[in-house]
Amino acid sequence: MAEENNEAEDGQEDQEGQAAPKSKKGIIIIAAIALLAIALSIGVTLFLLGGDDETVDDEDTAEAEEMGTPVSATGPALYYEITPAFLAAFTIGSRQRYMQISVSVSSRDQAALDAVEYHMPLLKSKLNSAYSGQDFEQIQTEEGKNMLRERTLVTINEMLEAEGENAIENVFFTNFVLQ
Repeated sequence: MAEENNEAEDGQEDQEGQAAPKSKKGIIIIAAIALLAIALSIGVTLFLLGGDDETVDDEDTAEAEEMGTPVSATGPALYYEITPAFLAAFTIGSRQRYMQISVSVSSRDQAALDAVEYHMPLLKSKLNSAYSGQDFEQIQTEEGKNMLRERTLVTINEMLEAEGENAIENVFFTNFVLQ
C-alpha cells in the first residue's frame, strides 16, 4: 500500500511536473508574440509618421533660394507684447479724443523679438509719432485700422532694418479703444 501511495504521489508529481512546463512554455510563447506585435506596431507607426521630411524641406529651401525668394524661418510663432499700451490724443474741433492700442508682434525668429525688446525706446518713439499723426475719422473704419496695423508693421521693420536686426512677421492689435 505504501508503494501504491508512493507511485500515486509520483504520478501526481509527473502530471503536475508535466503540466507546469507546458503552461510555462505557453505563457512564454504568448508573451513573446505579444512583445513582437507591440514592437512591430511601434515600428510601423514611426515609419508612417516619421517620413523623410528633412529632404523635402531642404529641397523646398533650395528651390526658394534659387528663385530669389526669401525663406522664412520654420517653427512655431513666437509672440511679444509691447507694454504699456500706446495712447494718442486727438483734437477734433473743440473736443479731445483718445486712442489706446495694445500691440503684440510675432516672429519665428527669437532674435527679432529680442531686438524689439532691446530697441524699445526708439520703437515707442517712432510708433507714438506715427499714431499721433493719424486722422481720427479714418481710423474708426475697418480699413483705417488695417492700414494702421500695416503702417505699424512697416515702421517696426524699418527701425529694425536700420539697426541691422531681423524683421518681424506680424503685428496684432490686442486692444483697440477709440473714445
